[in-house]
Amino acid sequence: MSVKSRKSRDKSEELAGRRSSRQMFEEGRRLVNFPAGEGDFKFGFALIKQASILGEIRAHEWLGAMYDYGLGVRKNGRLALRHYRIAAEAGLPNSEYHVGVFYMEGVGIRPSKRQAVEWLERAAGHGDAAALHVLGFCYRVGGGVPRNATKGFRLHLRAARKGILEAQFSVAYCFSQGEGVRVDTRKAFKWYVAAARRGHPVAAHNLGFFYETGRGVRPSKSKSEFWYRRADVLEQSERDAYKPVAGGSRRKGR
Repeated sequence: MSVKSRKSRDKSEELAGRRSSRQMFEEGRRLVNFPAGEGDFKFGFALIKQASILGEIRAHEWLGAMYDYGLGVRKNGRLALRHYRIAAEAGLPNSEYHVGVFYMEGVGIRPSKRQAVEWLERAAGHGDAAALHVLGFCYRVGGGVPRNATKGFRLHLRAARKGILEAQFSVAYCFSQGEGVRVDTRKAFKWYVAAARRGHPVAAHNLGFFYETGRGVRPSKSKSEFWYRRADVLEQSERDAYKPVAGGSRRKGR
């Protein structure tokens, strides 16, 4: 164990002696949310871990996220799933969602679409918007459940109304193609606008096409060119965001 790691552990254990698990969790969360440097991530992790040992359920959700994204600790899908699951068993919707996604993608566990859907259903039932969207996709393609495009669309729509960007794009696509709902190019246009304004590159490209061909809106060459250019910029920004640093490897966040 390094000197820095030992000092971080000693400091967190000292705080454990005079603070409640809730106070330690809140302090650790503050350090992780507003870090002044890498050391804050590590100290925040130590505090949150101590809080979890003392019974703070929310701390397990945060530990899951820190192992998931590699914040203050090395990424570890198996440990991320362990902590997410503890929080999920206690009924925390975001953890239920993550357990579902981990089963879907086989992160830290053998993939199982059936179990993924079970956890996503629980999270959606507790109001998790991201779970509504992923569950909608499962029903649209028949992943872990019998295919039901209508139900899939309705789940996407609920998530889109809660502000999930990818759900807004999916709703637009469904209206455009008549997947799970009657074709309505005006409504498709409206949802593509919502997603494109928030930076969705494919939605921006599709807006360019709608303006070019007059689908759901009056044709406009200038607006079509604007959205095609905007789509190119957004696509380039996405590529740049995932460009590895010199000598490093490509690493995407979940």
